[in-house]
Amino acid sequence: GLPAVHTVRNNMLSIKITPTIGSITSETTAQNIRSVVIEPCAQSGQTTLRGVSLLTDETALEEAATYHPAQNGVGGLCWKHAGVVYPYLDTYDSAEQLAQKISSGNVHLGKEMSVIVAHCFSEDQTYPVLAAPSCKGEDHIDWEALMYNIIKSWYDNDAHKKVGPLWSFATDGDATCRKAGHKIFLQVKLIPSSPIYGILSGLAGLNLYTGPHDMTLDFDYKHILKHKLFFELSPKSG
Repeated sequence: GLPAVHTVRNNMLSIKITPTIGSITSETTAQNIRSVVIEPCAQSGQTTLRGVSLLTDETALEEAATYHPAQNGVGGLCWKHAGVVYPYLDTYDSAEQLAQKISSGNVHLGKEMSVIVAHCFSEDQTYPVLAAPSCKGEDHIDWEALMYNIIKSWYDNDAHKKVGPLWSFATDGDATCRKAGHKIFLQVKLIPSSPIYGILSGLAGLNLYTGPHDMTLDFDYKHILKHKLFFELSPKSG
């Protein structure tokens, strides 16, 4: 049978991340990397560096504005357009202007949550470094900037020295995210002196192009197999 509710609550791991209020900033991602990844690893006594993969996906989200007392700000606004509004409730006028911007469509309530997590190879656990509401209006340029933001924050905060270097970035089936991944992680061809050249050069069918810090582009294989099956079963494929 299933465990009791109180058993689940007593044994579940609770992780609190900094909410995205307004646009995604390097301060938000840096805070999450420090508090969600670096500090827990240090407290657990984990000192062995491991390769790390960043993974992204979307999850369903109720379209609603939320109040965050710690920041005295409004969450739930899409990260694509949140930069055109002032999301903090300093005065009555600021609250009224924000409501007008939402009503007029200058900024939207998120339909989904864009989530990016860090996963250390040899571990089952994942560490969320970003959760930002999305209106699904982002283009590949927005995603390129976001990917660079996360990677830069990881290295600027010395997470590569305390947790491990970034090895790959894995996307879901979203075409926009994949296009951004191709732009960033298929830039430079590995040279024979690279530490990973000897590993990758012998793998048939795998290109040797990488991005920042020799990161490679990866995909959720569920989506790859789904697309392969679709084409095989399509009447036009024969």
